[in-house]
Amino acid sequence: MYKANKNQVPEMSRFVVFSVIFFIFIFVTGSAAFVLSMRQIIQLNKGSELTQLLEIERVKLETSVNNEVVIALKIASSPLVEQYFSNPQDPVLSKIAVNEFASSRRAFASELIFWVNDIDKLFYYNDIEPYLMDPDNPDNYWYNMTLYETEVYNFNINYNPDLNVTNLWINAPVFNSEGKPVGMLGTGIDITTYLEMINKNLADGTQIYLFNSAGEITGARDPLLVAEKRHIEEELNLNGIDIFNKATELVPYETQLVDTPLGRIAIGTVPLLEWYSVAVMSDSIDDYKTAMTALFIVVLFVIVAIFIIFNFFLSGLLKPLHKSMKEAEQANRAKSAFLANMSHELRTPLNVVIGLTDLVQEEDKLPGNISENLRKISNAGNTLLSIVNDILDFSKIESDKLSITPAEYHVSNLLNDVIAMMITRIGEKPVVFKLNITDDLPEKLFGDELRVKQILNNLLSNAFKYTEKGSIELTINASIAENADDADKKNVWLEIAVSDTGIGISEENQKRLFTDYYQVEDTTRRKIEGTGLGLSITRKLCEMMNGKISVESETGKGSIFHVSICQGFAGYVPIGKTAAENLRAFRYAEGKNMEKKKLVRADLSFAKVLLVDDMQNNLDVASGLLRKYKMQVDCVLSGQQAVQKISQEDPVYNAIFMDHMMPGMDGIEAAAAIRALGSEYARNVPIVALTANAIQGTEDMFYANGFQAFLSKPINIAQLDSVVLKWIKQ
Repeated sequence: MYKANKNQVPEMSRFVVFSVIFFIFIFVTGSAAFVLSMRQIIQLNKGSELTQLLEIERVKLETSVNNEVVIALKIASSPLVEQYFSNPQDPVLSKIAVNEFASSRRAFASELIFWVNDIDKLFYYNDIEPYLMDPDNPDNYWYNMTLYETEVYNFNINYNPDLNVTNLWINAPVFNSEGKPVGMLGTGIDITTYLEMINKNLADGTQIYLFNSAGEITGARDPLLVAEKRHIEEELNLNGIDIFNKATELVPYETQLVDTPLGRIAIGTVPLLEWYSVAVMSDSIDDYKTAMTALFIVVLFVIVAIFIIFNFFLSGLLKPLHKSMKEAEQANRAKSAFLANMSHELRTPLNVVIGLTDLVQEEDKLPGNISENLRKISNAGNTLLSIVNDILDFSKIESDKLSITPAEYHVSNLLNDVIAMMITRIGEKPVVFKLNITDDLPEKLFGDELRVKQILNNLLSNAFKYTEKGSIELTINASIAENADDADKKNVWLEIAVSDTGIGISEENQKRLFTDYYQVEDTTRRKIEGTGLGLSITRKLCEMMNGKISVESETGKGSIFHVSICQGFAGYVPIGKTAAENLRAFRYAEGKNMEKKKLVRADLSFAKVLLVDDMQNNLDVASGLLRKYKMQVDCVLSGQQAVQKISQEDPVYNAIFMDHMMPGMDGIEAAAAIRALGSEYARNVPIVALTANAIQGTEDMFYANGFQAFLSKPINIAQLDSVVLKWIKQ
């Protein structure tokens, strides 16, 4: 007994010594590897975060400025304004114009408006008493510049020491019928408040600066830097790193990352204002305060515990680990819910951006540069809408809420919608688009039409993005799986192939092509827009339809995507020769420049409609689209006002266009209240839903609650035309 204990002591000592040495070795090597890895990760994360920060804030700033510019130009083009500026002494004109300006200023986000004519040179600013403008004063350099050097609009920036505010001014000249400038008007954007909102949400040690082509700071957390016209190099002394020269070498919309003694910085552009931006993120010990650091420390303690007490406390250690995993899962669900809510909220301003852009684009005799800029804005808006939809779907995937809602649908209608959307992407590219289908393709199938469209749109949009010349082919075949005697239980396998002659995908990149957020990184794709979610969502949708997706590709020679999905059997009726030929007729010859045809709207001057929405911007967009039909449009800002208007007036409205999400009484409640008024008119007047809530199943909800039609925001002009023709013209 004694000998056994005596022998155990050196054995235990050796084990303890070995454990201590082994632990020190693991601690030193693990800590060194962890610190080096974390530093690389932190640098990568900072670069990505700074780049995204500059891009997001650029988009927000340019969108805000663009909105104000559009409004200012619209007011400047008013015949009333031109008449008033040409004859400011006319008391009648003066009174009408002043009232018009007072009303118009509410359209600006800042509710600021100024105007001055070139005859009496009285400067008016909101409701403040006017004063005489001195064009020869150097501080008023913008006056002569706007009237005699600017064709459309310009910007100038100044600092107000009384209010401690930096304003960006938008100046729009007013011309008479002979093209002579007779005055100017405009509005101001509070850059200080804008930057305060940005900096409020920034992490400690992160700052954003805006500066012009002269290197003078035009926006910063400290407004005195703007007042002093401090040069960006003076404010950010980075030991020989010339920020200004690096900025001026950038092409529009480019961002460059630079490592400096202060930490990593990102330099970007603001093309609309001819400005530049720089975001600085200082290095700090707080950079290592991450979940990965916490996990590393936990692992070290776990190893110590295992070496010391072995399995004795193992079960106790698993409990906090389980709790941490549960909290991480809850955090992930909260993130997904946030992304989904954010995506819904973005659809409302997108409705204004896309809707107003489409309205202006339909105007005749637009200057070439304006028309081109509007086209770019419209394309950017639709790209952003596509990204929002991808984020919404991906958030559903992460929270396991992405669903398939099967129903009977027409295959020919589905293909027609997809093709009509895709052929507009060709533009001036020398690309031939072909559709390969047979006459015996089933006319009807049972499945989720929206999700099948989404698969086709994702595959075809990628093909059009990455193909500059050659051809793109969509091939669809269907085969009935004879797996049951009962026809209702038969399945139809849709075999889809999308081939292109684009830039192709390397074998290495093909392995990760369908993973979340992955985009192929090479020089040929740097200018391609997208989130990296499309193919990941497509793969998930194929799996939910018991199918699969694969790719064959070779760099420089193009790609072929193969998709196989299962749909329900809905009868043996084929689409037939005529329908197949009509669908295959969507061909575009190489080099041919196809322009999108303008929609020819019916003359509905006899009609009168009521438009209901709690946001004035949405009312402006929808009323502008509806007035293209020459109909009278009345607008109200709540469901209660809509019910009151219908109950008090004779039945004069041919239709009601109703928003869904409104405070107080939402659209569904307002529709029910109108139907409950009891009159024959109230029971039968067509009510059309206008909503940014465009998730799957919403349309059926409206039909079940007294609505006759459904339009999602942003409003699609073709869908609106279809609704107008069906429920108003007929």
